[in-house]
Amino acid sequence: MQVAMNSQSQPAAATLPTPLENVACRVAPPAADYRKWLLPPLVLLLLAAVAVAVDVPLARWASGRNYPRVVRELMSLAEAFGHGVGVTVVLLIVYTLDPARRSALPRAIAAILAAGCGANLVKLFISRSRPGSTDLAHLTGWQTFSNWFPLGGNGSGWQSFPSAHTATAVSLALVLSWLYPQGRRLFVGAAAAVAAQRVLGGAHFLSDVLAGAAVGWWCGYAVLRSGALCGRRGGKSALDIFFVAR
Repeated sequence: MQVAMNSQSQPAAATLPTPLENVACRVAPPAADYRKWLLPPLVLLLLAAVAVAVDVPLARWASGRNYPRVVRELMSLAEAFGHGVGVTVVLLIVYTLDPARRSALPRAIAAILAAGCGANLVKLFISRSRPGSTDLAHLTGWQTFSNWFPLGGNGSGWQSFPSAHTATAVSLALVLSWLYPQGRRLFVGAAAAVAAQRVLGGAHFLSDVLAGAAVGWWCGYAVLRSGALCGRRGGKSALDIFFVAR
């Protein structure tokens, strides 16, 4: 009787969620995961192909600075989310303030590097002039593309496709959403701001940033899923937050 009373009088220990729970990894992700890996990039690439038709008019409008100055300043600040220095600062903050997630950083870094390097690799095969190096008054979107396999010989002015900044930002958003699902909307918004900055700042056409987002998603998701992703929450992978409302 005494034992029963003690067991009832003592409150149960609170169960706190632990980051990246040590749950058995799946050996082979289901087919749905492959759709999540491939479908978003395919949709983004399709949108990029369609966007070529409006690339030049949009770039012409952006070159006239036909938007409030505060928007230009905010977009300029947003660029850091897709820049190597900004990404390094973000990862250092995670390393310093969240020791429990330090073990996840090697895979996070690999995902971000894969996205940035993947976008730069595509630039070696497709030559396209940047808006600032294009005759926006006379050329169409498809005419901004030049020779195949330039291998970097044309210089930065002909390395517009795809946007490496956007690819890096999208991959970083995936990584941070994996580590901190509760902030996924903030991270997605930051990646979108980087894409907008690249267009409004005249560094890329709209189709460039859409293609960059496709590369960033494909590379980032592939690395995070490599070897099957651990850290499942409530039966759903942390990456499922992009497809399932939580």
